[in-house]
Amino acid sequence: MAVYTSLADSDMRDLVADYYLGELISYQGISGGVENTNYFLTTTTGKYVLTLFEEFEYKEVPYFLDVVAHLKHKGFNVPAALIDCHGERLRIIKDRPAIIVDCFAGGLLDETTIKSCKMMGETLAKLHTAGLDFSEHRESHRGMQWWRETSKQLAPELEPEQAHLLLEQISEFDAFIEKHDDEIPKGTIHADLFYNNTLFEGEELSAIIDFYNACYSWLMYDLAIVVNDWCSDIETGELDMEKYHALVNAYIHERQPNAAEINAWPYMQKAAAMRFWLSRLEAWHGAKHDAERLAQQHDPKELQRILEARIRYTPNLVE
Repeated sequence: MAVYTSLADSDMRDLVADYYLGELISYQGISGGVENTNYFLTTTTGKYVLTLFEEFEYKEVPYFLDVVAHLKHKGFNVPAALIDCHGERLRIIKDRPAIIVDCFAGGLLDETTIKSCKMMGETLAKLHTAGLDFSEHRESHRGMQWWRETSKQLAPELEPEQAHLLLEQISEFDAFIEKHDDEIPKGTIHADLFYNNTLFEGEELSAIIDFYNACYSWLMYDLAIVVNDWCSDIETGELDMEKYHALVNAYIHERQPNAAEINAWPYMQKAAAMRFWLSRLEAWHGAKHDAERLAQQHDPKELQRILEARIRYTPNLVE
């Protein structure tokens, strides 16, 4: 279970008493996350989620809360932080920044479908459009500088073929973006919209969650992250082309990419796969001497397979 900060019953009761949530009935740690600690809270007024941020300092968190508040104001079902009895949305629990949000109806998808991919493509385009007037521009904490530094640190621990693949892809993307960065539209992006960061009621999207990688970056990069997760075969890394076309065509119907974005698309697909492979490698190697934490990590090889598949073939954005 990905609960890095354990809270006692008394901690939970004191916390709930500081909100307009009634009385605590029960709480349960949430498995599945790898970066933050999350608990379900059930009170006499409903069900909520408590998040303790394990990687961010207190001063870093308001940006993410502002992104979510902006998108909620635009009509999206996203988990905005609740305000406590003191008028605060962010507090400290066990030396960690923490928030409580509403728990939305719906559950995680077992797997994506053509219909859910189409729905996600349309929603992502609308999300990008809605974020264009968000005034805060924060660079990604998993951006290019992090890629360069982390890959150099990890390379000696990897198999030679892995290290070569990783460093070669970073070098290739660096060379491309150095020439074209100013041409490719940027905006506020989710940057981690894997399908397990959405909730569905039946076949209908009910909420988008986990905005803690949100940043100001290339819109096509965000689309590539989504495509790589929603449309790939986890065993081979290859794209399911029916899902791919459903998602991409739905996105383009809502938001038409410009020529620079179309040109950048193959690079973005590979960069998106590389970034998540690298973050999984970092987590995997960082936890390899801690059996409990290692068991909580996602397998890096899944993203390596996706990257290798994109190197073999990257479909055009517009046919």
